[in-house]
Amino acid sequence: MQEPNQNSDARQVPSRHLTDLLGKALLDRELCDRLLADPEAIGREFGLTPAEAQALKRLDCQKFEAAIARLRWG
Repeated sequence: MQEPNQNSDARQVPSRHLTDLLGKALLDRELCDRLLADPEAIGREFGLTPAEAQALKRLDCQKFEAAIARLRWG
């Protein structure tokens, strides 16, 4: 019997490195541009796991840009 919240389809909790990177990229235009241009290099720079670096490559640029706009303009 499977334990609650042990679903094999459950998403992993992002590391502090990943959440720090995304938070900084939301506020720092240069970092955001670098992240969108070369997510693998930024992943290495921030010490992300290979799986997290791959996740950055799947980042929806339009949604990320929309989030930035919402933060800047409310």
